[in-house]
Amino acid sequence: MRKKISKKLNKVIVFGGSGFLGSHICDQLTDLNYDVTIFDKKKSKYLKRKQKIFIGDISNYTQVKRAIKNMNYILHFAAVSDIEESNLDPIKTIKYNILGTANILEAMRKNNKIKKIIYASSIYARSKEGGFYSTSKRSSESLIENYSEKFNISFSILRFGSLYGIRANFFNPINNFIKQAIKFKKIVRIGDGSDIRNYINVKDAAKICIKILESKKKNKHYNILGNKRMMVKKIIGIIAKKTKTKNIIFKKQKKELLHYKVNPFTYKVYDGIFVKKKNEINLDDGIQEMINYLKK
Repeated sequence: MRKKISKKLNKVIVFGGSGFLGSHICDQLTDLNYDVTIFDKKKSKYLKRKQKIFIGDISNYTQVKRAIKNMNYILHFAAVSDIEESNLDPIKTIKYNILGTANILEAMRKNNKIKKIIYASSIYARSKEGGFYSTSKRSSESLIENYSEKFNISFSILRFGSLYGIRANFFNPINNFIKQAIKFKKIVRIGDGSDIRNYINVKDAAKICIKILESKKKNKHYNILGNKRMMVKKIIGIIAKKTKTKNIIFKKQKKELLHYKVNPFTYKVYDGIFVKKKNEINLDDGIQEMINYLKK
């Protein structure tokens, strides 16, 4: 039987709740009768009747402080999450990924109703690749650890690996491959496709996040990956077969390498607990769901 957080302590605010992972977490939290408030720069396309929306900017401390006033838990999923965009505009990355995190922590330490913050980091926080994106995630982890030590703030840091699923961002590789296949009957990949990923469906990642939210464990780091290691070119092959796409092109990498090739765990920070979902959504089924979703 699922052990639920007390209904008196179930007010959750999800920063970045309009986004890919954030929206799925909000769906599942609402289904579990949590009182959900979404904080984002725009109204969520997936907003449910029971959910509240706070239109705001995490770089604005006053807005953040007002938004968390009556909350019990914070889920921080707001960030510049496209690696290319992050490296083209370092100041924007610092403003939202680092200063935004600092604003949430500063507002949190002045609010004794908050029980815990769940922070969406990335396995790039432990990688020498990723450039400014990697730095912003690593810096935010350090800020959270410092605030925890000095002000007794409880946290869980979740380092997500490669996510896929419906509602994915335009820069999500699997989403991008499927869109190319449907629209152009062609898939173009920069690189030779030998990159290895442990893809995890966003719905499974959301379930893991909520399980960690409900856990009594504090101040832990988690690496959230799919169970199966697979080359990107094999994933492209699955998509090509399902969409009857025969034109597959691998282009030589010309620009600076930002994405990790095989193993991102090259930077020495807290190792983290590896978390994998039992009975996870099969990659083949997950890809088919995305194809059906995008065709609509």
